[in-house]
Amino acid sequence: MTGGSMPLHSKSRWLPQDSFSFGAITLLLLAVALFSWFTSQHWINQRILTQLQELQQQSYLVAATATQDLQQGSGQISDIAQTLASLSSTRQFLQNPRQPDALQADLDRFGERFRLNGIWLIDPQGQVLAQSPAGLALPSFNPANGARQAEQHGQPLRRFVFEPGRRQATFYYAAPVMQGDRPAASVLIRADVQGISRQAFRIELLVTDANGIISLADNPDWLLHTLPERHLRSAPPPSGTMPLPITMSPLLPQVLLLGPQKAPVLLATHRTTERDYQVHAMANAEHIYQLAKEQDRLAAIVTLAATGSLWGGLLTLLTFKRDRRHRLTVSRANNELVRLNQQLKQMATTDFLTHCPNRRAGETRLQFELANLLRHHQPFCIVMLDIDHFKHINDQYGHDTGDQVLRHFAKVSRDTIRDTDFLARIGGEEFLLILPQTTRQQGMALVQRLLDNIAGTPLYLADKTVGYTFSGGLTQGREEDGINDLLARADRALYQAKESGRCRICVE
Repeated sequence: MTGGSMPLHSKSRWLPQDSFSFGAITLLLLAVALFSWFTSQHWINQRILTQLQELQQQSYLVAATATQDLQQGSGQISDIAQTLASLSSTRQFLQNPRQPDALQADLDRFGERFRLNGIWLIDPQGQVLAQSPAGLALPSFNPANGARQAEQHGQPLRRFVFEPGRRQATFYYAAPVMQGDRPAASVLIRADVQGISRQAFRIELLVTDANGIISLADNPDWLLHTLPERHLRSAPPPSGTMPLPITMSPLLPQVLLLGPQKAPVLLATHRTTERDYQVHAMANAEHIYQLAKEQDRLAAIVTLAATGSLWGGLLTLLTFKRDRRHRLTVSRANNELVRLNQQLKQMATTDFLTHCPNRRAGETRLQFELANLLRHHQPFCIVMLDIDHFKHINDQYGHDTGDQVLRHFAKVSRDTIRDTDFLARIGGEEFLLILPQTTRQQGMALVQRLLDNIAGTPLYLADKTVGYTFSGGLTQGREEDGINDLLARADRALYQAKESGRCRICVE
């Protein structure tokens, strides 16, 4: 065998050695591939439908908001028209046309204040009686018809049109001027619509007039075009108009392809009761259309990834099967290492005799409570506890009994204090009690209860009963304290308790 060659059994050692296992694995891979293909196709379809629904809802909301803005603006202009029709100067002019000064002043003032683009007072025959500004021609669509309708019905009429000569979408309002119970003239107002852009991401707005012609658009290229008939309110638009260059998408029926670039868009129409205009939102659906175009490729990638992962998993399983003994050995070693690490961590922060936290853990908890005091201003107290005459107990009963006294003290203390309190052994017979969210008065009451329980619960042994007490020094944490300052005050209070006769609690 040459140095670069490999034995045949080394090359095929990861493959099943019997035909049954090989056939089973092949069928399993085929089943996973088919399942992955259909599942990924279904998931991508659901994703496309969800994104289409979200874009449709967003577009509808933008169109509805724009419609509300148009209705609000047109309502204001309608109020202005009715106000002008009811002015006393208007009625006086109709009674005495030779005195137009007061009416002309009102028309000029209203036009300047509300930025109107034209005001006309028209008689029933369509003749202009007064206007502002002077010399302004009537619009090309002959609004006298609308004015006469307003006079005949006695109600204000409105029309939304696009004026090609001015390249401007405009609202016209005609309000009747009543004399008694009959209309004597009508006030016609022209107000330009400056724009309806909602600054929405990937969404453009279109407004069609009563004939279905786009009269207002974020993109001026679409002005004077018409939308597909299914997006119009009633009859098709007049002949001779140019339809918007839209074709149906072969992939998604809801998506339309716009312009020569075939840009995918979603067209949403906000249906309202308005007769003279309709608001549409045209949203960019490029990201959804691309997902639909890449659907098969993405499904193939998912299928290959799934079958490859399964094959890799089978190889890994075979590897684990061959090396089971080694893995078990490593697992036992890891478990033992974890156990030893946990034991070392516990030994580093726990007193082995009383199973209380040690001094290091106590100082860490003190640091936490001081930080909590600075941040949230929550009070806390600490108590330095020292078993009275502990040396005498060791000398009289022996060190084993002294150890049992320490364990007994720790157990009774844990049973007495609250779950949120923290008891640590910091010295031979010295303990540190931390009382979070506790004032000095509350802490004094709790430690006094502990003092009574210790005094009333002696240590019962087989051949003797050992009673004992403790002394304590209590202090409340301050925001300017450090750990050493806090412990020093508690030590001074403990020393005072010892000097005062023991079996008591002193406060500093």
